[in-house]
Amino acid sequence: MNPVTLAFVVLGLTGFALGAVLSATGKMEMGVILMGLGLTFQVISLVRLKRAKQQGKQ
Repeated sequence: MNPVTLAFVVLGLTGFALGAVLSATGKMEMGVILMGLGLTFQVISLVRLKRAKQQGKQ
């Protein structure tokens, strides 16, 4: 796996987890923003994985 893709995965998971904790502790706006960024990083990493898989088949 590409190190950049792995970094996106880690950023996505930690961003979503931190956002969930912040939302639960009362900082709703910041938590929702971080959860959204975490999901965005997850989507980017999934797209990169899909592209790498398709390039590997060729």
